[in-house]
Amino acid sequence: MTAKSFATRTVLDARARAPINEPAVLPIFQSAGWAFRSLDEVDAVYEGREPGAVYGGSGVPNHEALEALVASLHGAETALATAAGMSAFTAALLQLASSGSRIVAAHDLYGNTTSLLRDLTKFGVQTQLVDIADERAVEESLSLPAAVMIVESISNPRIRVAPIASLAHAVHDRGALLLVDNSLASPYHCRPLELGADLVIESVTKFLGGHYDIILGCIAGSHSLIDPMRTLASRAGLVASVFETWLAVRSIATLDVRMARSSHNALEVARWLAQHPKVRAAHYPAIGDARALSAAAQTLSHGFGPMLSFEVAPERAAVNRLLANLTDVKLVLSFGGAQTTLSHPATSSHRSLSPQAREALGIHDGFLRLSLGLEDAADIIADLDCGLAAV
Repeated sequence: MTAKSFATRTVLDARARAPINEPAVLPIFQSAGWAFRSLDEVDAVYEGREPGAVYGGSGVPNHEALEALVASLHGAETALATAAGMSAFTAALLQLASSGSRIVAAHDLYGNTTSLLRDLTKFGVQTQLVDIADERAVEESLSLPAAVMIVESISNPRIRVAPIASLAHAVHDRGALLLVDNSLASPYHCRPLELGADLVIESVTKFLGGHYDIILGCIAGSHSLIDPMRTLASRAGLVASVFETWLAVRSIATLDVRMARSSHNALEVARWLAQHPKVRAAHYPAIGDARALSAAAQTLSHGFGPMLSFEVAPERAAVNRLLANLTDVKLVLSFGGAQTTLSHPATSSHRSLSPQAREALGIHDGFLRLSLGLEDAADIIADLDCGLAAV
């Protein structure tokens, strides 16, 4: 055989022998295209009879690893990793709803979720918002046929815990499905499928990722529900990036210890905020009324989570003074990282809602959401004290 040209060698001669031993962690399979030895092998991989990948946008071993991990944590048959938490919602709703469908949803969902549901009205999908703490209102909302009910295990940003087990019973009695956004709780604090939910969504960006450095989502459930979403996600370009799925698997290895520390901090800070003279109200399950505490105890495990919210004077100027006098706690329009951060829902997560809708949810200019990180609780409290002194 004649020697290959320089141009050919630049393309083909980056070769390595397959190692006989395994790497300590899964490598990054950063390849959009995958080679096959025969058409028979193409058929075998497409049909799932042999392990392999068809195309990067359809999933590679890194996707498979993250999906297996999330499914394991939730006790699900399978899971689908997506490009963002809202991508998981999009895949779910495009599969579960169609023109003429009706969706029942908690009235205090994350703002973008409510906005997505509103967007679906142009396709003939109707949504009814309901206070899921009102049993009679829930029953009335389910008196008409519905495809799915959507709730959050811990609501964003009011930090209200959903009675998932009783909701699942009510929803299934009416022939509908229950989908739970579990992003504020993570599987460390709540496993909705074990409580009767049909589908669970995680914004992997948040506590599963844990470092404010990835954008990912995941939805878990039965094969019968997830497999059609997987096909749709591939077709619509909703599949997660390879590198970020690898980062997520790395991060989830420390989920247990991170959540335990952050939740401990949240309890300490919530108790302190509840007694502070500049704080008009603090919202956290452990300091709520008996009914709220009972619902939280039935839904959550290992404590009450790393998220809380609190209210100061309903003035932007007051919030700006608080922010200006904080040293360590930053205004970050996300949550779930290793450091403690504040968010202002009225100008971020719920910005798309009308002022009247925000007012109905109690989200005013002095309403703040706090995501507790891994610092010492005493240091977090000291920084917040400096900020609140200026309010």
